Amino acid sequence: MRCGLLLNRGALWIGAHWSPANRRWCINLLPCVTFWVALWGGKEPERAGKKTGRVDLVR
Repeated sequence: MRCGLLLNRGALWIGAHWSPANRRWCINLLPCVTFWVALWGGKEPERAGKKTGRVDLVR
């Protein structure tokens, strides 16, 4: 399971959504700031790279 923080100018909404194809939750508590959690076998957002915080919760 991995999680991270993503700064995204296009995410002007507040709320959460589940992506069954990517096995990932994306949660916006502030506009343009997304906290994401990818479950086992899930994919992290393509924009999540070296510029964002990314953490493996379980090794």
